[in-house]
Amino acid sequence: MTATPTRPTLNILFIADSDSQLLACEALCSAPSELSVHWSINVIPRDGTPQALLQRLSQKATLRHQSLAQLLRDRRLQSFDAIGVFLTGSKLNDIRLALQREGPRPLLFCGFNGVVLEHFIEGVSWRLGYDLICLSGPRDQEALSQLVAGTPFDQQRTVLTGLRRNAPCPGLVPVAQRPRRLVFAEQVIMPASSTERARLVRLLSDLASRSPNWEVLIKPRIAPGDATFHDVDTHISTTLKQTLGIPPANLRLDYRPLPVLLSQARLLATLSSTAFFDALDFGCRAIAISDLGLQPDYGGHVYAGSGVWRSLESIPNLDALDAEGPSPDPHWLEWMGYAQRFSPSTLLDALHEQKRQPPSGLPSTIGYPGNAQSSFNQLRLGAEAAMASGDWSNARELLCQAALMRPQHRGVARRYWAVRQTNPLLRQLALLISYRDLK
Repeated sequence: MTATPTRPTLNILFIADSDSQLLACEALCSAPSELSVHWSINVIPRDGTPQALLQRLSQKATLRHQSLAQLLRDRRLQSFDAIGVFLTGSKLNDIRLALQREGPRPLLFCGFNGVVLEHFIEGVSWRLGYDLICLSGPRDQEALSQLVAGTPFDQQRTVLTGLRRNAPCPGLVPVAQRPRRLVFAEQVIMPASSTERARLVRLLSDLASRSPNWEVLIKPRIAPGDATFHDVDTHISTTLKQTLGIPPANLRLDYRPLPVLLSQARLLATLSSTAFFDALDFGCRAIAISDLGLQPDYGGHVYAGSGVWRSLESIPNLDALDAEGPSPDPHWLEWMGYAQRFSPSTLLDALHEQKRQPPSGLPSTIGYPGNAQSSFNQLRLGAEAAMASGDWSNARELLCQAALMRPQHRGVARRYWAVRQTNPLLRQLALLISYRDLK
């Protein structure tokens, strides 16, 4: 007799749009677990989503493609055990308001992709009120605890999912047996100015010239002509040509996937990127570049105390750096969240534990303690999300704010009048008459 298939222990949906947030979902989908999990990912359609990333995700999860407006009207959301929202700003509130209704609802969790730099407070303020917030490690947890102490959110639940994003790779070549190769992982918006980007290219070129028996590879974020969510006026290949003319023979661009490069290199250099921790996953040593100073905008402050902050200009050659065997301070690594005890698997354990418990009951009011960046359109989208879930109180509150922001806007005035109707039939008729798709 054939056994009847059982429903997965956890049915989890991710909602994400940018390539960066999709990478966070990919890492969580790769979490080893004794639980049976069915992963789904709703990729909100946007230009610039890398096809290679979508292909990888399709091998791990069921992919869906719905706009945010379509998704918020989809009653299938209620069928999931948990929903992970990896969006930005007020869109986090849109999803929460859409599902904030009486009766059972999926567990809601959210998080960040990798290392959080100078926008931690702003980012956390949008996430407060979720059942679980994924944080990297004690550094972020301490910052959150200080932020919410004495507020209605001082009992906010968190789970530490760590900075180990790559599954163990069997057969990695020991670093001492790898080719003499340093990889620089470009970040599209760091540094942002063309002057500093040119300076960085020159520093790498000079280091390559001082190390003729090494390869120095620059890994561009994207290929020329490709789209991404962060616009840069000049591609790194153009910067290289304009700055150097003819670069040293041992300095070149390499477009292969970063995991491939890291598994075949001895050293990684980065300004401030989660690639630093990816390098450690692949047995590659890593340094943080200090030549541009301790700038919070570039995330250099994160590496204070790491023991691997280095000036490229002051390195005699890469043989000397290799012989030094740079290794991050273990206490700093653990503080950041790179340790065995921090893992995406802890999220699954926490969701499984909370699955049969009622939602946390944290305050559902928005705007606390500091997300004052809400734009006019964000208020309107939030109101539509609240209406879709029958949350008329929040819909009135959001439309009231939008009406105060633009008192002459007739569309908002009509929607605000509609949601204030207490008669359900009259309210529904007014909503139909005043409806305008905000996709």
